[in-house]
Amino acid sequence: MSGIKQNFICIGAQKAGTTTLSDILSAHPDICIPPIKETKFFLFDQDYQKGKSFYDQYFSNYRTQSAVGEFDPDYLLFPYTAERIAETLGTDIKILVVLRNPADRAYSHYLMTKRKGLEPHDFEAALQAEASRKEDLKTRKIFAYIERGMYGTQIAQFLKVFPAENFLFLVFEEDFIKNRQGTVEKVQAFLGVPFKALDVDLHSNEAGEPINDSLNELVRKPNFAKRILKTILPFKAIRKWMRKAFISQNMQKVSSPKLSEEQRRQLIADYFIQDIHLTEKLTGRDLSLWYN
Repeated sequence: MSGIKQNFICIGAQKAGTTTLSDILSAHPDICIPPIKETKFFLFDQDYQKGKSFYDQYFSNYRTQSAVGEFDPDYLLFPYTAERIAETLGTDIKILVVLRNPADRAYSHYLMTKRKGLEPHDFEAALQAEASRKEDLKTRKIFAYIERGMYGTQIAQFLKVFPAENFLFLVFEEDFIKNRQGTVEKVQAFLGVPFKALDVDLHSNEAGEPINDSLNELVRKPNFAKRILKTILPFKAIRKWMRKAFISQNMQKVSSPKLSEEQRRQLIADYFIQDIHLTEKLTGRDLSLWYN
């Protein structure tokens, strides 16, 4: 397993179709995405300090595929990961970024956190509380409704480390919703793999709510049972896989409410408009569909 050459990474954004895109691409015989698509290796100090050989263990499905990489939207939120990625994988790595209207992204993120039982506030109160919910990294990323949408600020940090030609910037509404087939072909070309017709009609990470609230609490929140499991199964990838399986089995599909046009415009004006213009400048993408 040693000596794996990871040569691409998708850094986000969260709630912008990255799980679905990962699942689509995983069917390509020349693309290797680890079973746990979000390794968090470059995020957490205790993992990163274990070195490249520890990172390689996540790629248990590696079979000499030519495109090897992971999808983790936390890397965009925490741009200090750019230096770690470069130090470990080199500066020639290809970087995929999928961007979604930050107001819609924030609301989708809020609804997900609410369904998980982690968010006691209504949407407006949650946005107001965000600035005070940064006592540690895990808490900060759970409630980063606004911060995760500051794409320009975050991308600027990555562009200090990697050349612009390394990036493929996709817009969720235009590229993933309206032209998924063409976009999947574009991503294959970007990754340098032969074209293969893939099933683009997958819908991963669909909105759901727990069937059993007690089981949801047991799986998601710290408790004695999870501490025991950690001693029995010390390798985090296995625990993450088991946790994901339990959560999936305990979910039932629900329909998600949408922001009104007035709410969306107000959120853009209040929080995001300046950063959107910066994002346009850095990515070369016209994002006027988000604010016009």
